Amino acid sequence: MKNSPAIFAIFLFMLLPLSGCVSDGSDGENGQQGEQGLQGERGLDGLDGFDGTDGINGTNGQDGIDGEAGDDGRNSLISTFEVLPGIHCENGGIGVLVGVDENGNGLLTSNEVAETTFVCNGIDSSTESSNSGSSSTLLHSFTHLTKLSGCPAGGKIIMFGLDNGDNGAIAANGILESGEIDDSTTYCSTQRVSMIADIAQGNLSGVPGSFGNLEVVLDNILYFSANDGVHGSELWAYDLTTDTSRMVADVNSGANSSFPGYWLTVVHQSIIYFDAGTEEFGRELWAYDTTTNDYWMVADINEYEAWAQPGDDIEIVYGDTIYFSAFTYHYGTELWAHRPANNSTWIVEDIHHGSSSSPGWHMHFIHDDVLYFTARDMANVHDLWAHNQTNSTTWKVASFGMAPYTHPGQNMNYIVGDTAYFDVDDDIHGRELMSYNLTTNTARLVSDIAPGQASGNPGAHMSILIKDTLYFDAFDSGLWAYCTANDTTWKIHQFTDTTPQPTTHAVQIGNQIFFKTNDVEPYTVVDLWTHDIENGSTWMVANFTVPNEGTSTNLGIMETINGILYFDAATSEYGRELWAHDPEDGSTWLLANIHKADNSSTGSDPSSSPGSMLSVVYDGQFYFSAKDGVHGFELWKMWIEHTITYS
Repeated sequence: MKNSPAIFAIFLFMLLPLSGCVSDGSDGENGQQGEQGLQGERGLDGLDGFDGTDGINGTNGQDGIDGEAGDDGRNSLISTFEVLPGIHCENGGIGVLVGVDENGNGLLTSNEVAETTFVCNGIDSSTESSNSGSSSTLLHSFTHLTKLSGCPAGGKIIMFGLDNGDNGAIAANGILESGEIDDSTTYCSTQRVSMIADIAQGNLSGVPGSFGNLEVVLDNILYFSANDGVHGSELWAYDLTTDTSRMVADVNSGANSSFPGYWLTVVHQSIIYFDAGTEEFGRELWAYDTTTNDYWMVADINEYEAWAQPGDDIEIVYGDTIYFSAFTYHYGTELWAHRPANNSTWIVEDIHHGSSSSPGWHMHFIHDDVLYFTARDMANVHDLWAHNQTNSTTWKVASFGMAPYTHPGQNMNYIVGDTAYFDVDDDIHGRELMSYNLTTNTARLVSDIAPGQASGNPGAHMSILIKDTLYFDAFDSGLWAYCTANDTTWKIHQFTDTTPQPTTHAVQIGNQIFFKTNDVEPYTVVDLWTHDIENGSTWMVANFTVPNEGTSTNLGIMETINGILYFDAATSEYGRELWAHDPEDGSTWLLANIHKADNSSTGSDPSSSPGSMLSVVYDGQFYFSAKDGVHGFELWKMWIEHTITYS
């Protein structure tokens, strides 16, 4: 094994001479490429295969969802205005605005006007020659339409023609005569009534607007209290644009009711403030933000489940602050305030120490940036008080006597200029009409209607202020008036023993005051009366006589839209239903028999009692509560439908 390296070396040495002598052989020549063979003939096509069996038809797909209903067509409207002599009409005339009622409110607004036409007055032939060319002047004339004309919500006919003497007329006399009429446009309006929200399904009652005074419209949404049968009486909203309703605040969660707005409902900016009750806090001050849909308790004024009863006597927005009455065990019922800007709530003044001053119980108003209100102090007499929020001072303004029932403004109170007019018992003249000048701080007895210590009781049942004159009822079943301009008092009308005295609520339409009357118990007669303030006449418009078991103790609602009076009244034939009166032609008629006699699921009473819980007129439409015998008390609407015809 030791010799192996030597033997290997000798072997390598023997190979060295051969390393330079070995070489590759020459490459052979390439062979020639063979010729391409002939293409073989095409084989025959194979036979077609048999068709496969048809597959089973697939299942039809589901129908697509119906598209949303298109918008209702809009009515065309015409509005007119007087044109004074000028560039449009040399002798004056009338402007005619034509457009489409895009928002459906029955009024033609400036942004809806599509065309404006001027119809000019002709030249009177008494001052101009008939051959002066006025026979080619276009004239117009109007005819008002009423209930008796077939337009129960009012209307007009506008007629046009040349003053050319056609068909026997007199040419160029400046008067459009019947033979000269070439074209006419008739604008006619009719009331329509329908239920718009069934809040409590079936024959249950949603009772919209019941148990309080919460009836507010903000940003085209109506807010009110209602009960859907599940959540109790809570805060609801009806969108006047989309015609949809929903509960917006379940303050007292569950089936129990909070009865929102029972005493207090005020609006500050976009927030509705109202009183509401819960088991945890009692009845306190709450708020609902209409922009964010948030609601919250503003303040727990009377702690530990006690009722503060905010707004029981007074509720008013004064500057940037809400003032209201509230009860606590410590102060009784006094004047409180809440400032939304810093979310602060405080008692303004403890007027009657140890008891209740009941601020604003009978009268409260703001004049010259001062809040005036009645209150009872330690002398136990209701006097006139004031509060100035600028310097946070509260003081007694005036006393009107020492009788415990002085009660200024118990029946009526109005402000004319810088003077307040109200009834008061001064313990000398009984309850009569008093005035108080807020600038000179002087009081005086306006009129002693019932001489001596007897009370005239002005405005005990009805009162209304028109311009500078107060109209009111008095102790003697008479209708009275007081003119603030010349300080005169007079009796307008004396009701006889067979006609009742005026009762609450009065409305004005043009020169007429409409008010109701009723007899003494058993309240079987209710009349609708009117007084014309221009000629001084007073007369009965309509008489409603019902059986003793009827529910016609008064006319509960009186609303006006476009010069038409709407009210409820009861008759033995229809029960309590919705009626209308047109002062233009004196017609009075049953507008809607909502509760038909054969709809007896809610009892034997055929009355729909429209507006007995909720009555709101907004933007030319009337929203009210009513029952039709099938759905219970729900939300209804009366709107005006317009038609235009051309001839």
